[in-house]
Amino acid sequence: MLDSLLALGMTPEAAQHHVERWRLSYERMRPWLPLRVLEFLDIGCGYGGIAVQIARHYPGAGARANLLDGLGMRPKWGGYQPLGAPWMDVAVAGRLYEQHCPGRRFVVYGPDEDETMPCDFIYSICSWCHHYPVETYLGLVRRSLVSGGALIVDLRLGDVGDHGRRVLAGYFDFVADIWMGRKYVRTAWKAR
Repeated sequence: MLDSLLALGMTPEAAQHHVERWRLSYERMRPWLPLRVLEFLDIGCGYGGIAVQIARHYPGAGARANLLDGLGMRPKWGGYQPLGAPWMDVAVAGRLYEQHCPGRRFVVYGPDEDETMPCDFIYSICSWCHHYPVETYLGLVRRSLVSGGALIVDLRLGDVGDHGRRVLAGYFDFVADIWMGRKYVRTAWKAR
C-alpha cells in the first residue's frame, strides 16, 4: 500500500503513518473478527487500507467488501464543497482495493441513507460514532447487519460517546470494549 499512497502524492512520512495506523487497527480488531464473513462494510473507509487488511484475513476468494465514504465531496456547513482530500473520495479507495486485493469482489458507495447491503460484519474506525453522530448511519447499519453479525465501532469519549453507546445498546448486544485510545474507545457489538 505504501507505493500506492506515494503515487497519490503523499509524503513518505505520511504514507508510512497511514500504513502503520491501518496495521495497528487491524491487529487490535483481529481477535474480535468473525470466523467467517461473506460480506463486510467499512463505514468511512478513507483510502481503504483497513478493508485490504480485513479482506486478506479471509482466505480464498474471501468476503465481498462494501466501501462507504464520500464521492469527491466533503461535508460543509449547509451543504457540500468540492473534495479537498483524496481520502474522502471512495473511488480512490476502490482503485487501491482493486490493486491490493486483485480478483476480490467489492462495491463502493457514497453516503446514501436509503442503501441496504446485507453484511455479517460492519466496522467504522474513527468515523461513524467518532466524527459523525450515531444517528448518521444507524438506519443503514440496522438494515444491513444480519442477525448474529458483528459490529466494531469507535465511540468518542465523553457525552457524545456515552449517547452513542446508549443508542447502540437499544439495537445491538454489547460484547466488549476492545481498545481504549486517547479520544475514543473501540467497541464490539453483535446484532440481535
